[in-house]
Amino acid sequence: MKKLLALLLVLVMVVALVACGGKSTSTAAAASVTKTGTGKGFGGDIVATLTVESDGTVSDCKLEGASETESIGGAALEELAKQVVAANGAEIDGVSGATLTTNGVKDAVTAALAE
Repeated sequence: MKKLLALLLVLVMVVALVACGGKSTSTAAAASVTKTGTGKGFGGDIVATLTVESDGTVSDCKLEGASETESIGGAALEELAKQVVAANGAEIDGVSGATLTTNGVKDAVTAALAE
């Protein structure tokens, strides 16, 4: 009876190990990570959401600044997002006339990359 119980226990352990040892696969989507940071713009918070690849490259940048002046800082956010991707970080030139928004974006991107 003890041998049968021991055999049954070993069989259960083998099945459990096989079930837990599934094959691991890596996909391109798993190679990137999303990071978020916040900075102060002219009208309030600016949120930077970055997609960072496994090699550290910033492949996408989305900026939200709902309280920024729509015709100045708000209009600059699209250009600033392109600059962040091109510079691969916060070292951007900025947009003339939207200095506080530019500084807020730099702070938000720096915070996101430090995450």
